[in-house]
Amino acid sequence: MDYSDPNSWFIAPTSGRSADAPDVFVIAPTFVFDPARPVYVDIADPEYLDGNEEFASIAVHPVFDGLDVNVWLPKYRQVNGGHLGSVPDPMTLFWDDGPQPVAQDVFDAFSFFLLNRSDAPFVIFSHSQGSILNVYLLAGLLPMLPEQTRAQLGVDYLIGWGLTDAVLNKTAYPASTSPTDTGTIVSWNTATPSEVAGKYRATWGDASTRAVNPITFDTREEYVPASKNGRSVLRYFDEKENRVQPGVTGARLVRPTASGGVFAGQVVALDLDEHSFRSESSITEQDASQLGYTHHWDISLFADSIRANLQTRLGITPAVP
Repeated sequence: MDYSDPNSWFIAPTSGRSADAPDVFVIAPTFVFDPARPVYVDIADPEYLDGNEEFASIAVHPVFDGLDVNVWLPKYRQVNGGHLGSVPDPMTLFWDDGPQPVAQDVFDAFSFFLLNRSDAPFVIFSHSQGSILNVYLLAGLLPMLPEQTRAQLGVDYLIGWGLTDAVLNKTAYPASTSPTDTGTIVSWNTATPSEVAGKYRATWGDASTRAVNPITFDTREEYVPASKNGRSVLRYFDEKENRVQPGVTGARLVRPTASGGVFAGQVVALDLDEHSFRSESSITEQDASQLGYTHHWDISLFADSIRANLQTRLGITPAVP
């Protein structure tokens, strides 16, 4: 991958960007789930490109557009979701002959980002597989950088992955505990009521997992109602257009009692049931496969709340037209 080539970026700042604005390095989640296809996904793959478009539409643009920030979203040869857990250590950072492609790409993209960003604090913003790679940056690359550069990390949003002791022990950055701290890591996973009861998906992490409420961005366990949440930007599985809806869900931090070892760590419990994001035509499919989870919307459910939190932490203002 050549990150000096504009085609290696899904979103990159223009030449007229503000030299004083914070830069945001975004690492996208998994888009391709097909065990019949190769382990690594080519960046020209149409399904990969469509996934990037949707991710940008529901999780990047609603959070960052109109703010005085420079957004960088690289393309990378991500691991095909159909192979996660089915091939030997597909997310291992290094193999015997060096970094594997997915880690190498993100290291290279982030290195290019650091060399070309402004002098303002920078932000790392990731989801799911992107957050696994975010951990690699926190543990493998950032510790090797000059102290002045490390100190410029304003906040790291590690979303959709468990912020555990194992992660924190590999990095100098602490877990966030308030909506205003900087130089910290912010993390959460969302769960439906059925998930909290241990019915469906396991939550990534373990008993040490730390999370924040993505409406208030603190660690209190009090329920925060949907009226405190801002705009959500949702796209149903079988639709091509976004639905912008205010106050879709409230949120509460919980540490569920494991049901047969299914649940681990701390999660954000939602008001929503398993059919909240499916239109009628896809409910039958969902029930048959027991998907029933909200991981896909960990960011978009709280788009306005994340946007406000970013402004609060770093003093970011709306961009000048």
